[in-house]
Amino acid sequence: MTVRTLASSNGLWCVLLAAGGSRRLGYPKQLIRYRVRPMILNAVDAAESVTPGRVLVVLGAHSLRLRALLARNYGNLSIVNNTSWQNGIASSLVAGINAVPAAARGVLVLLTDQPGVGSDSLQRLVDAWQRQPGRAIAAGYGGGLGVPAILPRRVWRRLRELDGDVGAKAVLRNADSNTTVLNMPEAAFDVDTSEDR
Repeated sequence: MTVRTLASSNGLWCVLLAAGGSRRLGYPKQLIRYRVRPMILNAVDAAESVTPGRVLVVLGAHSLRLRALLARNYGNLSIVNNTSWQNGIASSLVAGINAVPAAARGVLVLLTDQPGVGSDSLQRLVDAWQRQPGRAIAAGYGGGLGVPAILPRRVWRRLRELDGDVGAKAVLRNADSNTTVLNMPEAAFDVDTSEDR
């Protein structure tokens, strides 16, 4: 049985958050090229490598442009349109969680602006999830924890209560989330300003 088969049989889906407006950057960060391709395509490739056919991309700002790019590169990619993207990352996270099928047991939450996170990083999270499917699994970097992370269904109610620019980190830090933290220094770098490009 392959790793991909195991990930599918565990009911794991990926929610790729790509709805932000990139106000500080002044350009859609999802389209910034990293290793030749736009970051959103690199993130989709990494997600598809560990949750093949089970990737939901949440779009908001720049959705027409991003949807066209995704359509040119992927056939059956599932897109979730977050019309409330201006309300912050929590609205995108909730939109993604609400679009996951009822049979899903966990979601891998991934961002487009962490170019150092690739297939190998995500595979480490999936491997940990397969060993401990009831636990939240988070990346550890910069002295804390965050995404990418795998969140089991039992914490989704708390995710749905988030608001504004509060993301999954708030739930991961909660003691009853039973979070396993994997050292992932490559997740520390994200693109927020023109100096990061």
